[in-house]
Parts: sequence; structure tokens; C-alpha cells
Amino acid sequence: MTARTSFSVLLCLLTIRAAFSLQSQPTRSFSRREWLSNMATTAVTATTILPQAANADPSVVSGLQGGIQDKVAPGHWIGQFIGLNSKTEKWEFPNSTPEEVSKALVDVLTSLTEDRKAKLYMPEFEIQTADASKLHVLTWTKLEWLDTLDVTFRPKENNGCTATASFYATGFLPTNIPGAPLFNVAFFWFPFASPGPRGEMLQSFRLRALNGLVTKRLEENKVTPDLYFP
Repeated sequence: MTARTSFSVLLCLLTIRAAFSLQSQPTRSFSRREWLSNMATTAVTATTILPQAANADPSVVSGLQGGIQDKVAPGHWIGQFIGLNSKTEKWEFPNSTPEEVSKALVDVLTSLTEDRKAKLYMPEFEIQTADASKLHVLTWTKLEWLDTLDVTFRPKENNGCTATASFYATGFLPTNIPGAPLFNVAFFWFPFASPGPRGEMLQSFRLRALNGLVTKRLEENKVTPDLYFP
């Protein structure tokens, strides 16, 4: 058996064992952080198998599997209905067009400091689509769980805009585990939570923060002619 095969087999065994241990409490919704803690106590070697948490950049494995998991998103199949790892909000911008709101959101994301990204639990992200109709972003946590941000923009009367923003977890397992998209399909039925700061759910916290930042950016972008041309 090759080293690569042994590595994959060990990961599978650890995943299965952790899954059985979690199923012993079926009425409870587990967080993904709790799962990682259980994995660590299941076997001492687990901490050396998973990519180092200190590295915020997605690993090669995450880079290869991220697109697949984003397309399938098994963690969102049930999560969108029970609200544990998914949140959708409507943002109203009465004085900004869809183009302006989309640009402001892209500006906010690309100008986030490392500290702000860490506070939002999304140290690494990839903007895949950004135009006047929609925005699609892949975000990875420090431990490489993949969450997706989807925003659609609709024009309103008087050049206003309504944005429908959804932030959701794509799966129970992080994408740095080989075969994670497949395992996450098997775990699609398993309830789990994504806790954020101060008891707030992570996706709600992120959306609230981004809404505030976009609103502030739009206000800054509104130039008052009298201020510059007295």
C-alpha cells in the first residue's frame, strides 16, 4: 500500500469514526469546530494529517475540490430550510443602482484588511462572478471550510436597488480533506451549526457586517459637488 493510499484510508477511518461518535447524540446540532475537536481526540495523528490552520491560503486539495463542492453544496440542501448554517437577507439601497451596489460590494471585499477578514472568519476568498445582476464568492475559513456568498441585484424605481444576499455553508467537512465533496453528500442530512461571535450565527454575523460596510462605502462614493466646487 502506497503512502498516498495509506493517507486516504486513515482519513476515511477517522471521518467514519468521528461520524459514529456524533450520531450518539442525534437530537443535538453540532458545530463544525466541535467536529474538528472530536477528530483531534479520536486520534493524535489527526492534527498532523490536516493542513496547518495557520496557513490561511486554501491548500492544493481545497483548490481542486472547492469548485466541485460549491456546485453541489450538500450542506445547503437542508441547511437553507432550518437556518443553522444558512442565512438570506434583503438589503434595500433606495439611492443606488445595482451597478453601484455590486461595485461597492466588490470594493468592500477586495479592500478588507487581514484583521477584518480574520474577524469575518473568511481569511481567503475568491470572487467568481461580479456584475450588475449577481455576485458569487467562495470563502474559506482558516481551517478551510468552504462557505458561499451569493448576492442578486434587482433595480427599483428611482434608481434604487434591492439586493438578496445569501451566505451558507457548503458542507460539514472542510475541503482540505481528500474526497470531502463526496463525504459531504453522504452527510447532507446531518444537522450542524456555524457559530459566530457573541452567540450570533456565523452567516448572520457576516451578512450584517457586509451590509454595514457596503452602506458606508456607498455613502462615501456619493460625491457632493458643492464640497469640491464651491
